[in-house]
Amino acid sequence: MRGARIFCPYGTHIRRLDMPVSHGAFIRDRPLMNEDDCEVGLDANIAPFGGCHSPAKDGDKVDIIIGPDEEPMPTGFDEAANTPITPKEGTVIEDVKLCKPRLLGKWLEAEEETLVDGKPALTMKCSLMCAYACTAGFESADSARITFMTDGQFDDD
Repeated sequence: MRGARIFCPYGTHIRRLDMPVSHGAFIRDRPLMNEDDCEVGLDANIAPFGGCHSPAKDGDKVDIIIGPDEEPMPTGFDEAANTPITPKEGTVIEDVKLCKPRLLGKWLEAEEETLVDGKPALTMKCSLMCAYACTAGFESADSARITFMTDGQFDDD
């Protein structure tokens, strides 16, 4: 799962799941991860998702500029072109709070039949709950989770 693209419904950026230290289990030369691999930070498993749009998040509002190597979340959908509308490099996202997820536990729904370093393995069905997303008025907690976009097993994921 290392390298998998993940997102938060309130974040402004898509991030890649990282594995600073391997557990020693691999698929296609990519490290496998387990339910406890949910440390937040720039040098940890989960980098902050840029800005946070959650009304439950505290802090001062800032403007964020999309950098050259960043992958922003789509902000809409172009019906005519049938493609998502994604902010380009240099675009300013105004009035958001800086994201620093406050996770409510470990990865949910990890694969208990497959163990990585003695703990259930991560799969595409896993998700994390962030306190700021879960208390922000989504109709269900399921739609407010940090989830996977890709599994990280291929370079173009």
